[in-house]
Amino acid sequence: MIGLLFLLSGTLFNHVLSQVQYQVNSIFIGILSNGDSIVQYDLKLKPETQQIALPLIGGNINDILVRNYLSKSLVYTFNSLSNEIKINSQNESQIRITYQTPDLVDKHEREWSFFIDSAFPFTVKLPNDAVVTNLGEQSPALIRKLGGQNLLSFDKGKISLDYVIGYAGTREQATISINSAELDLSKAENEHVGINLDEVKSILRNARGAMNQSNFIEAERLANNATDISRRITESFETSKDLINNATRKIKEAQAINVDFSEASEFVSKSNVEFSHGNYPKASEYASLAINSIDATKQKEPVANSGSTTSLLLISLLAAIVFLIIFKYRRKIIPNLKRNSTNDPMDSDLTPKPLKDVVFNGRESSIREHANNDNANTNQSDLHKLVADIIEKKGNLKQEEKEILLFISDKEGAAFEGEIRNKFIMPKTSLWRLVKRLERENLIEVIKIGGQNLIKLKIE
Repeated sequence: MIGLLFLLSGTLFNHVLSQVQYQVNSIFIGILSNGDSIVQYDLKLKPETQQIALPLIGGNINDILVRNYLSKSLVYTFNSLSNEIKINSQNESQIRITYQTPDLVDKHEREWSFFIDSAFPFTVKLPNDAVVTNLGEQSPALIRKLGGQNLLSFDKGKISLDYVIGYAGTREQATISINSAELDLSKAENEHVGINLDEVKSILRNARGAMNQSNFIEAERLANNATDISRRITESFETSKDLINNATRKIKEAQAINVDFSEASEFVSKSNVEFSHGNYPKASEYASLAINSIDATKQKEPVANSGSTTSLLLISLLAAIVFLIIFKYRRKIIPNLKRNSTNDPMDSDLTPKPLKDVVFNGRESSIREHANNDNANTNQSDLHKLVADIIEKKGNLKQEEKEILLFISDKEGAAFEGEIRNKFIMPKTSLWRLVKRLERENLIEVIKIGGQNLIKLKIE
């Protein structure tokens, strides 16, 4: 029944395409852990198009959102019998349609199946705990990982894939999981010199032992656990290293202005010892105590001599003047963001940021092209360009971090956490870890507003 439904949907798409005044830039399907799917269309309209109509894939469609490239909602009507949506496009150049449906996945206990007959290329993102058991007759054009989730890009046609929730329990999947964990381990050791991953190595030895005993479920479980622990240790390693560096820097600053730093120095010494033993959470704790100690001492102790006091006053005055200049400059730029971004709306790209390096029809777009190609994207704002330059200079940011920074810049420098999570369809915990990493890089700050987290760019 589901196969027939999507076969008819694909036929309707082909029929309608010849009549409507639009083209489909991309289709993105994010499958949630409960089997529901979030579907997103990005359409490019021909000039002076007043209204469009197209059938949507899936059934029992709800939570429909129709917006232009500036996130302005558009008026639409939806026929639940034919699954056709009619949109008052109001001469817009690009439109994004997002909705949710439970009907793209057929569930039988742990074995779930996804099928679609699509007239266009599309990308599907599987849940975190999904293990693919069958890719059907048409293999993906591209497979990659994003935040622990599989992204599979397909050309148009009849696409099916089977997956299970949890562990597959097969020799093949156990082998893949162990190999993947070993690659993650090797990458972590190469990118984070001196990191202690003995715990991960021990778990992998146990996984290989279970594999040799044909206990494939246990081997797969241990390998996945090794991967998770490797990522957790890597994040903890970077956090503690950043805090130690920050504490060391503050000690040097305190020394320069004759502030007592003996207690902080002792904390940093303890932090370095814990760091060398691979106890990164404890190292972070001591480094934080060192930073707090210096800050508290600075508030209590007066500066030793009047010359230092005069210097500090001059520095504070200069900082205030610079702040006022920057504030006035940003006030001039920010109100013009929308006006600047509308110079050539046909060049604006609504493709979800995590899909910027997905291959469609043999073409590859990269985050660098999106961020730096000023000639092809004349509508980029000054803030967007500034953030792109910072990303390039940093050099140590992950792909997801770059994409989220650029998204926030396109939102005039601030976006709620919920907006970001809906944009990239990321688990809440994964997004929060990413936000904390960017916060440690001093690129963003988190502000509580009415029970929500506002993520704001923090650009010096």
